[in-house]
Amino acid sequence: MKFLYTALFGLLTLSAVRAQIDQPAFGPSYADMTFYKLEDGATVSVPHTAWDIAFSAAGQGLGIFLNEGAASSQGSTSVELYLTTAEDFESTDTSNIDYRLYNDELSWDEGAFNHVKNGLDPFDFGWGRYDVTTHIVNGSRYFILKLRNGSYKKLFVESLAGGVYTIRYADLDGSDETTKTIDKAGFAGKTLAWFSFGSETAADLEPAAWDLLFTRYTTPLDDGEGGILEYMVSGVLSGPGVQVAQADGINPATVDFNDYSDNLTDSLTAVGYDWKEFNLSTFQWSIPDDRVYFILTAADSLWKVQFIDFEGSGTGVSTLEKTFLSVLSATSDFPENLNGFDVFPNPATDEVHIAIDLTGRPEHAVVQLYNSMGQLMLTRELQTQAGLNMKTLQVGELPAGTYFLAFQTERGRAVKPLVVR
Repeated sequence: MKFLYTALFGLLTLSAVRAQIDQPAFGPSYADMTFYKLEDGATVSVPHTAWDIAFSAAGQGLGIFLNEGAASSQGSTSVELYLTTAEDFESTDTSNIDYRLYNDELSWDEGAFNHVKNGLDPFDFGWGRYDVTTHIVNGSRYFILKLRNGSYKKLFVESLAGGVYTIRYADLDGSDETTKTIDKAGFAGKTLAWFSFGSETAADLEPAAWDLLFTRYTTPLDDGEGGILEYMVSGVLSGPGVQVAQADGINPATVDFNDYSDNLTDSLTAVGYDWKEFNLSTFQWSIPDDRVYFILTAADSLWKVQFIDFEGSGTGVSTLEKTFLSVLSATSDFPENLNGFDVFPNPATDEVHIAIDLTGRPEHAVVQLYNSMGQLMLTRELQTQAGLNMKTLQVGELPAGTYFLAFQTERGRAVKPLVVR
């Protein structure tokens, strides 16, 4: 992956960009999942008990996920999902359970219900098959859920048609049979539609924007005896469009993103659970002091994050230090028709002039100004033409500090640092 940003950024001193402390939490006894946004530190916490399964709300999404999270307190249990060998809904019961299913935690495109797909069949999506004639995904497998209260439900995802999921579920003896629909249109811009069998509704639980999810999930671990154990951990999952690079054995104050940019990955567990470790000698949580994570958000804002404390199940509070580094262009499609991009005077006091030299006229052009905390301060649509374009931006009302000015077209983005005095 190619990252393009001004070389002047490297000349900025670390003191020019302020580190900030945030404390996203898992809740006491790890009872919550918490959505966290790097830009402003905003968090939204939701009890694990608020949902059981979740449906992809993206336009072409087909993923269906299981809620693997549960509090660590005694008596708290997670939802369990099983594939059956049943060939129809009526015969589905515990006698034809095949095996237990888990989310892969690889992407927001596929969950536990997709895990059973045949990877060699492009029309098999696990819970259902795509019909190329009708463009409908029809249910093809039958499942059993064990809910937190110990009761069982048999479940059949009948279809996904026109953006609407239709599900059918009942008690194992066929009683309390119910059919529900979940319409993606009601969750525009969201990752998932979160369904609860208790309320029998799909809820919008996530905030409008988030980068990381602090939650409980199941991951395969070595049991020490040559086998694999599915173990529930408290960890951090990357949000849609977020990429992470881990840097180990470094000095957090001087580590350079350029040395790790090729390691960026969109794996959900790129941060994961192992940023902390429980010391069996001291019975305390320890955090490595030579590790940071470079996190590139879906909005192309680059952050350096270092975990510095974890309080454990008593409060579930984690403490991290974040530093906004820049706005990057995470694409090889850097504006080919951009011959020059300059900002002056720099430092500026009242106004700044922007010189943009283009060989062609872009369909869409905009400048955006970010502060040193990664917050978008202003956006201006530009009318540009081929050749030299001169624009003026008023900055006199802005607090003194370091900013990043981005020029963006449909072809990509260029960034310049700007100091306002």
